Amino acid sequence: MKPINSILAARPTAILRNPPVLRSLFAPRFYSIQSNLNAGSSGPKRRGKAVTPFNDDGFVPWNELSVGEKAGRAVQQSFNFGLILVGLVLTGGVGYFLWTDVFSPDSKTANFNRAVNKVKADPRCIELLGDPNKLTAHGEETFNKWSRARPLSSTESTDNQGSQHLMMRFYVRSTGGQWLSYLLTDIG
Repeated sequence: MKPINSILAARPTAILRNPPVLRSLFAPRFYSIQSNLNAGSSGPKRRGKAVTPFNDDGFVPWNELSVGEKAGRAVQQSFNFGLILVGLVLTGGVGYFLWTDVFSPDSKTANFNRAVNKVKADPRCIELLGDPNKLTAHGEETFNKWSRARPLSSTESTDNQGSQHLMMRFYVRSTGGQWLSYLLTDIG
């Protein structure tokens, strides 16, 4: 007796049967139910809970909503749109703040960094402070336990000719000691 090597030989009726998807296309089943339940009604009817601004998921079409449900959906959509607008305004405000105070070439941080680089490059400062590679600069001393939280003290003023000036006060520390520095620069 030989072993059976193919599924056709083992079950010849398996090929003749249709898969379930094709079976529904070739031989539709008819059940004993009505096929059109809303034939006599004037419009589509819904069953279930009423749509409110708190339970509306958007799956019910607009034309199937009552006047109150349409008002509820409009309130929900308006609130969501307003929330998105508030988020965009706040994001823009944070971006503007970061640009003007940190990333702008005329910001206080950029002026501070340029002043510290000039101090590191000046031979007179190197003579007083020592090694420029070990030089650190920071703002005003605070009683905060974090040593890096030292704000830069600065004042912007306008003189009689209408020119704007920035005056900044910061500390420079190196192996030669600690020194108080002042920066006076023109803005714009």
